[in-house]
Amino acid sequence: MSQPTLPKDATGKDSQNAIVKERSEASPGKRRTRPTLNLQALGIYIAALVIFLIFGLLNQNFLTSGNLRDIAVSASVNAIIGLGITFVIITGGIDLSVGSIASFVGIAAATMMVNAGTSPFFALLAGIALGLVCGALNGLLITKLKLPPFIATLGTMSIYQGCAYVVTNGKPVYNIPKDFVFMLNSYVGGVPVAVILVAVLAILCWLLLRRTVFGQNVIATGGSEETAWLSGVRVDRVKIAVYALSGVLAGIGGLVIVARINAAQTDAGSPYLLTAIASAVIGGANLMGGEGRIAGTLVGALILGALTNGLVLLNVPSFYEQIVTGLVVVIAVALDQTSKGWPLFKKKSLQKKEATA
Repeated sequence: MSQPTLPKDATGKDSQNAIVKERSEASPGKRRTRPTLNLQALGIYIAALVIFLIFGLLNQNFLTSGNLRDIAVSASVNAIIGLGITFVIITGGIDLSVGSIASFVGIAAATMMVNAGTSPFFALLAGIALGLVCGALNGLLITKLKLPPFIATLGTMSIYQGCAYVVTNGKPVYNIPKDFVFMLNSYVGGVPVAVILVAVLAILCWLLLRRTVFGQNVIATGGSEETAWLSGVRVDRVKIAVYALSGVLAGIGGLVIVARINAAQTDAGSPYLLTAIASAVIGGANLMGGEGRIAGTLVGALILGALTNGLVLLNVPSFYEQIVTGLVVVIAVALDQTSKGWPLFKKKSLQKKEATA
């Protein structure tokens, strides 16, 4: 008996078409169902609107053009790093090293410019390349050594943070060249460069995820690695590329931080780890893999930025921000589960049907 051949199409379209055909033949009398409304996708935009309106009512300065611009700039780093995290989460993984990569890239690029006299543009490219290498190393540890993503990136988080300390013996770097600051912390037509950068990166990430074979392979890998492999997807290569992309975006985020504060600190990127992951999760990225939205991540970053800014305007102590952020993440995940039907309720309903059958 001859063995079945694997589909030639890397996207798995042949397999998907076969499955759809088989289902249609098995139930010819069924009508095609209309697409259902995604409650979580709609809820994230409604939640953002409500949060902005509430803070606007509580403080008249919140909805001014200047403050809205500040919110967008403050959310830019979370958005940039969150875009990379979104790809990682879609594959069913996690990257805990993004904050350390941002710190490492920022301190390394600043040291090159201040101590070695490297041109700002070359330091920018070198920083992005360093982020790429760090991210690719994460992917190699996960795919070749078969380490769980949580363990692998937990280890590299410590390694990259230690490297950031070693570069300058734990000392910050000041006197960042004005040309570098101008590249990432200036205005074009009244719009901050950081915001423009986020918009450009978001468009590129959306095109990569939704309009390329690579993006289809990313989603397929998160949905089921075995099915993706049987469909011809090179799962290991996809994962390495995704973690490399996460490293690049984390590195860019670290460079933006340096330009914003006009200095490089050894742990400047660490606070952005949890908030970047929260931005992706709030925006609809499923931690089980197979699902995530670029636009949702941007909105999630804006929500966190608005919460931080609004609480400051209301003179609320800063440590309450962590409580609010945690509540928002829990609510976002709850909405996601509600839109799909609570698994616990589904299980009980199935058991009841089996008992009455």
